[in-house]
Amino acid sequence: MEFSKRNHDGRAEADTRPFYACIYRHGIRQIKIWACFVFWSIGAISLIPQAGWGFTMFDFGSRLHRGHWSGWFFWGFAAIFFLYEFFVRVMPSVIMDDLSTELHATPVALSSALAVYLWVYAPMQLLVGGLFDRFGTRVLIVGASAICGAGCLVFALGDSLATVGLSRGMAGFGSAFAFVGAVYVATVWFPPSRLALIAGITTAVGILGEVIGQTPMVNAVKAFGWRNVVLTVGWAGIAYAGVLWVVIPKRPAWFHERFTPEDETQISILKGIFRVLVSWPIWGLGLISAILYLPLSVVAAMWGNTFMEKAGGYSAEEASFATIVLAVGWLLGSPVMGVLSDRWGSRRLPLMVGSVGGGAAMCVLLWPSLLGYGGLLTLMFIAGLFTSTQVVCFAASMEVAPKPLRGTATACCNFITMMVAAILQIWIGWVLTAEVKAPAHHGGHPAVVKPSLLLDAATATDFRWAMGIIPALFVVALIVCVVLPETAPPRKQPRNDA
Repeated sequence: MEFSKRNHDGRAEADTRPFYACIYRHGIRQIKIWACFVFWSIGAISLIPQAGWGFTMFDFGSRLHRGHWSGWFFWGFAAIFFLYEFFVRVMPSVIMDDLSTELHATPVALSSALAVYLWVYAPMQLLVGGLFDRFGTRVLIVGASAICGAGCLVFALGDSLATVGLSRGMAGFGSAFAFVGAVYVATVWFPPSRLALIAGITTAVGILGEVIGQTPMVNAVKAFGWRNVVLTVGWAGIAYAGVLWVVIPKRPAWFHERFTPEDETQISILKGIFRVLVSWPIWGLGLISAILYLPLSVVAAMWGNTFMEKAGGYSAEEASFATIVLAVGWLLGSPVMGVLSDRWGSRRLPLMVGSVGGGAAMCVLLWPSLLGYGGLLTLMFIAGLFTSTQVVCFAASMEVAPKPLRGTATACCNFITMMVAAILQIWIGWVLTAEVKAPAHHGGHPAVVKPSLLLDAATATDFRWAMGIIPALFVVALIVCVVLPETAPPRKQPRNDA
């Protein structure tokens, strides 16, 4: 495995450009050194006694009240970890061909190894909500960032599907704490009337990770190789764990004063999970959330780029930019949909609109060249805008759960969302493999294709058969929206900030 920069003759070549250019183009070694320096410096600073200050960074939060501007500060750092996690999640989508060739993997084998991320991420959602409810944010989110970064290091150094699966599992374990952690910080520092807005903004911040993981990632991989890029991402995650250790405060003592004696009754993590999961609205919201999220969890995170290249004839750069436009639709739509949902006093209405509009856009996307490249970009933006209503599901899930179990409810909704994504990622890989080998396509005899070439041999029709399940599921989402009870407080009713 070679990490040095080489010229077209294969010989090592010194980089004589200025420091800032090296950081941008070939700064892997410098970034590693600075990441280690920052990490250990922050650790040392956190141990220095704060004599004369009267408090440390760790108990600073206990001296602040709810609604203080610093809540945005604490939430912001937690949301940046979600941005990082989102980048790690979608990163493989731009290197699918490289991975398939280097690892000699079929589409179903490769998607199964990469989907370990979601198979670990999804069930962890059942636990992280209860862990946040019990222990707060700080310790959990710091460890999560470090584990996520370590998983990226293993991924960059791996040379087999087993190693890829292990590394994605580590990344999935750490990433499981990102979104719920950011939303949980919001439940501590913001009133319930802002939860849909904060959930929307949090999702928008995460979408920036999706944007960075597309065209910028493609260009970085072309310049440095995918292993170098992933190594840098891993070191960045470990360094950011040190930043979170200093910035995120412990849960303030006044947090529990907001609960009534009935709310304050201690509930074990497993009992809390069971109490949430026996509520059918949670399952309904989770299913709607999962389907509205498919454009990001399946199209953007794994199969979308390759699909647009094969079925639409677009270049890798054009396909990745189209995925960015999808993400921009989410980026702009998420906070707007949160605000509209709060102002309308309705959760069902935005979800129904998103199901209809998103389903129509996904149906047209099955023919990516139908409207031309400009039409494709417009379609992707519209799809992102409509399906960004998914953020409303998390506000609704908190509204149907008991107050001490809001973190658990959010996590359970996310669990269902990611389980559906994991199944669909593998399903598409399985259908592609079956279609490429189908006897009907090869004179009545099963095709004999090298595993590493199966993805390359897939046709536009093969991809349409595989991706066609996505618009069909949007019909299911609409039906569930119709029967789902309204959870939002009436528009004119004063809201209890407890």
